[in-house]
Amino acid sequence: METLPIPPEVEITKEFVDPIISITFENGVEQVRQRWSRPKCQFRVDFSALQESEKNTLESFYTRHRCSIPFLFPYEGKTYIVRFAKPIQIKQTAPNLYTLSAELVEAWGVEL
Repeated sequence: METLPIPPEVEITKEFVDPIISITFENGVEQVRQRWSRPKCQFRVDFSALQESEKNTLESFYTRHRCSIPFLFPYEGKTYIVRFAKPIQIKQTAPNLYTLSAELVEAWGVEL
């Protein structure tokens, strides 16, 4: 399994996704239960001041994995198995200088 080729250096936001299933009956009673046994982690990673070669490396990595093939993401001394949650966003800020944003979500059911 591949690892994200360039570590994000600017900012990483970690969020716990813990959705619940809620049903409200006609008499106003609400039934609530957890969808999963533990929350998933979701990450927003930002890369700034990428040279064109670095941007191409990340873009190629995304093209190979898209939103379905998981990969390894080292963070906080732990390695998460993640996949892209949605398409990456690339912005050119100057000639040969780019920023890139991506959202990653934990991929369960995949072994290292």
